[in-house]
Amino acid sequence: MLKRIFLLVTFSLAAYFSANAQCTGFHKLRECTPPDINGFRPFGQSRSRMVEAKKTFKYKVVLYGGYDYKIGICTERGYYPIQFRIINGKDNSVFYDNADDDYIENVGFTVEETKNVIFEITILASKKEFTDAADARVCAGVSIYWRRVPKTGF
Repeated sequence: MLKRIFLLVTFSLAAYFSANAQCTGFHKLRECTPPDINGFRPFGQSRSRMVEAKKTFKYKVVLYGGYDYKIGICTERGYYPIQFRIINGKDNSVFYDNADDDYIENVGFTVEETKNVIFEITILASKKEFTDAADARVCAGVSIYWRRVPKTGF
């Protein structure tokens, strides 16, 4: 009996890791890269993972003060639109929701002081019909680029 439980757990973990492995580097695709990133560098907290469409997942990130950021959120073809909100991790206030901007996939902003934020992402897939749970699994990417805020003035 213990051997069966061990095998079941092993196969479950293997399936989970192999599903996530197919999404490795998804955030590096051209479709996920925000426009006009000249002078920006890839931020090490960019990530890809397998998610389930029509369910919300959260990704916590530390954004450092004194930097401009460009964020791109992407998924596989046919699973758009994507709703994403950027939430202040300290007080859970929403400081950006792309639903207000017709579900655009990228945004840029400046962070003055270091803060913890939560990216709350939902693959809406409004034109997609799912026959089973496997159909609803899809790769999603969070592509983050940054640069030091340029000095201005005299």
